[in-house]
Amino acid sequence: MVDIPLQKLTYIFGSKTKAQEILFLKNNLKPVVRQGFYLEELSKPEKYCKENNLHLVKSRFKVLLADEAEYSNKGIRIKEDDKRRGMYFVYISKNEEDAWLAAYHEMMNDHRGLGKVLGYPKCCVDFFLRNFSSINPNPQILPVNPWTNISMRDKDCTLISHFPCSADCSVSISIAKHFLDLVANLDKQRAREMMEMLRP
Repeated sequence: MVDIPLQKLTYIFGSKTKAQEILFLKNNLKPVVRQGFYLEELSKPEKYCKENNLHLVKSRFKVLLADEAEYSNKGIRIKEDDKRRGMYFVYISKNEEDAWLAAYHEMMNDHRGLGKVLGYPKCCVDFFLRNFSSINPNPQILPVNPWTNISMRDKDCTLISHFPCSADCSVSISIAKHFLDLVANLDKQRAREMMEMLRP
């Protein structure tokens, strides 16, 4: 297990959830991490990735968040040279090809290909493809199971980074439990805090 203090990673990447994802990546629990950053936030993650042999690929477009909330899955793509302040997606992996593949699939709006390279369960990718639309950009299920509850993302608390196909999706639950085990090994207080927040 790669022992990285969560507080240090949170400082570098800007949130506890982003820090956890890097931890999962470093410990081979995720193949690629996809995160959003404004340009002025990128220097610390870029430096960390360079120093830790991680490949970071930046999207060739920016996104203007369509909602005013801090967390939003709805956005408008704009060109990289557009003067408006938009968020870049970055794709981070130990494998350079996987990072570029994720960026390519996102650029081409290939949600199935992106979900596959990010390691999302196939059943959940299929669910997303059936339900995602411009009028339903957050196809969330009812948060009745802490393992698959993603309703606390805006409060910096979630165990999975995909939209689960059901509250009882066995693959999603297995992923979430592996993730929580790793967090608990490094920061038991954070693990307890997360379960308290995620319980319905």
